[in-house]
Amino acid sequence: MCEAHAPEQETAGTRRAALLAAVYVLLVLGLDALATQNVQFPVAWRVLLRFRPGGFDVFKFVAWFLIPLLCAFPRLDVHAFTFQRWRRMDWYLLAGLAAAGALAVVVIPLLPGVRETYQGAGSFFSQRRCDAVLWYVSWTFAWLPGWELLHRYVLLRPWNRWLPRAGWLVVPLSEGIYHLQKAPLEAAGMVALSLVLTLWARKRQNVLLPFLVHLAIELELLVFLLRAAPGG
Repeated sequence: MCEAHAPEQETAGTRRAALLAAVYVLLVLGLDALATQNVQFPVAWRVLLRFRPGGFDVFKFVAWFLIPLLCAFPRLDVHAFTFQRWRRMDWYLLAGLAAAGALAVVVIPLLPGVRETYQGAGSFFSQRRCDAVLWYVSWTFAWLPGWELLHRYVLLRPWNRWLPRAGWLVVPLSEGIYHLQKAPLEAAGMVALSLVLTLWARKRQNVLLPFLVHLAIELELLVFLLRAAPGG
């Protein structure tokens, strides 16, 4: 009798874990979106982004990385963050995706909506360029590890266990919805990249390649912004 109930209890536990992860991701990304869009109701959510010493976004670091890591730590799969599960072809995939990211950055001036967003941001680097670069790097390392931890570890794993065939699609769905704040072409590009990175993370049970690809794209974007800066 107890043995018969064990699979049902395990399935219920997996479902609860998946739904809890989704609620948490929805909550912290939703709060960040409210702050980014400067929504004033029922409070001024922008206050969440006020704490950025040197560009380091404290809210994103705590909500996206620190809290999920502490919650996952008792059962943390350490090798999800090492190269142990990599194969030789994964290094080629990393290089190919980084090159594709560089190409996407190069064509930004040709993409309506995306062009206006990033060429306008280039003015941020026109004065005190070194300080601006340090600010950007600090900001990137505040949110990027948490973004990948949230999506391709905290969210992906329980959904993949609960719904092995299609549960992984919750990750590109989450990333796509969050990027609706951006230009449509950029949001579509994020979803396409997320499909590739999530499938890889699902297969290898590893988060490192998505993180490195995402980091490469952010650094390529930094180079673009430096060149787009007035006088750059």
